Amino acid sequence: MRLVILLIVAAFAVLRAGAADAASLGRQLAELESHINWSAVDSAWKTIRPHWVAATAACDEPECVAKQLLDLEAHVKWKAVEAAWTKKRTGWVNDCKTATTQVEVANLLLAFEENVRWQAVDDRWKARRDEWIAQVKGD
Repeated sequence: MRLVILLIVAAFAVLRAGAADAASLGRQLAELESHINWSAVDSAWKTIRPHWVAATAACDEPECVAKQLLDLEAHVKWKAVEAAWTKKRTGWVNDCKTATTQVEVANLLLAFEENVRWQAVDDRWKARRDEWIAQVKGD
């Protein structure tokens, strides 16, 4: 009986850790978005953003973070991403729609950020980026 209780407690701890990690990824996504210049997003983003920020902050599952990532990417202008993104985007979108794990979503977040041009982000992001990448990777 004691072993069963220990296993249940351990399983609960793993589930809670996963939710915390998803929440952390949501915060990392929101942080990236906060450094993207207004000129790099479409005009609809100004209206959508307050709800998006609240929804992203409330994400506690990888699927939620992936959905919010898709929403952000859909409002980023083509001039704000690398030209190669046009070839990568379809597969990336499909991967976001089917992502179910922290690792998958973290990799998708990193792939998107990697394709955002320097001109599309503020100078604070340029100074913060390396530490942010390490955090997303869990280093």
